[in-house]
Amino acid sequence: MRRHFFTLPFLLAWPLLGNAEEQRQAWIELSEGEGLVQIEVFSHLEEGMSGKYTLEVVKEGPSGRSVNKQGGNIPNSDGTPIGPLSVSRVSVEPSATLQVTLSVTDASGSTYHDTKSMAGD
Repeated sequence: MRRHFFTLPFLLAWPLLGNAEEQRQAWIELSEGEGLVQIEVFSHLEEGMSGKYTLEVVKEGPSGRSVNKQGGNIPNSDGTPIGPLSVSRVSVEPSATLQVTLSVTDASGSTYHDTKSMAGD
């Protein structure tokens, strides 16, 4: 009887474990070099699906706060990852922080998000 008690929580969590392995539909990649951060935006929508994306970059540092927003269309997907849809570069001072938020909405209305943060060195 005790074995069933421990098996039940595992079986109930099984569907959640499968979701962790699903593909990402929208993501941000950040890379640093020479005081700049490069921001690249990607999507992986279902085949035949198009959409729109919005990107918000918030930088806070000793000289203040800046907010940059941009957006665009995502062409019909062939079922493979698309991108980079956008490439931006932002200077990041040693005491500054950067928060980047991506939202992708496909033609059916489903929305996917990714957020990345980093601090200047």
